[in-house]
Amino acid sequence: MIVKNFSAINIRPPIAISIIAGLLTIYSCSLFTKEIVSDSPKELLEEGTKAIKLDQSLRAKTLFTQLIEDFPDSKERPQALLLLARTHYSSEQYEEAKFHFKKFIDLHPKHENIDRAYFYKAMSDYQRMDLISRDQIATKDARDGFQQLIDLFPKSQYLRQAKQKINKCDFNLAKNVLEVGKFYYRTGAYLSAISRFKNLLDDHSKQKFFDEAAFLIAESYFHEQNFKEARLLYKKFIREYPRSRFMLQAKKRLTALR
Repeated sequence: MIVKNFSAINIRPPIAISIIAGLLTIYSCSLFTKEIVSDSPKELLEEGTKAIKLDQSLRAKTLFTQLIEDFPDSKERPQALLLLARTHYSSEQYEEAKFHFKKFIDLHPKHENIDRAYFYKAMSDYQRMDLISRDQIATKDARDGFQQLIDLFPKSQYLRQAKQKINKCDFNLAKNVLEVGKFYYRTGAYLSAISRFKNLLDDHSKQKFFDEAAFLIAESYFHEQNFKEARLLYKKFIREYPRSRFMLQAKKRLTALR
């Protein structure tokens, strides 16, 4: 045992504490930062895999990187690259993860786990999706990535998950357009609002909030005093969204316009 009765061996407590701290530091460094100097890519791969299991992600990344750089022609290199990407992903370093997954795809397009790389490359973007009121570049990239997986690997084990994620991406993208349109509507920029709402209804997959967009298009024309177009759109709204929460308001507007 490191800890003993220091009073019995006449060592002052502050000195004893310093000795213990030093011993623990040396022990920790030997345990967690031991360098692997090896001519064997297999050993590096095994040590990196062990590090992952021990939740030593930094050590795992170091070992996989060493294998990739020192043994570019080894049969272990593709697996090390995939594991390096996955370790970055598990550490929530999504931009780095995407970079390495893409690199794996570019270098090993025929690998047996290539669909996994496509899926997690898309997931790296998916995990970076921002609030629906903000920039949706990551959402668009994620959707494109999932669609690419579906198109290229129709029998992939990740197919069902990819489709579910696409639905979420579509929801976020459509909701973002709705929120932008509502901003223009609230600020009285009705022509800009109309443009956004029409884009939402025409170019995006149908969502449960489409009734709000359809109603606000009619409202925007009403506020622009284009009563003829507003009347037509209120009628269309009542016909297409009979159970909408905006039904009563639409009917009142239509009655006032007659």
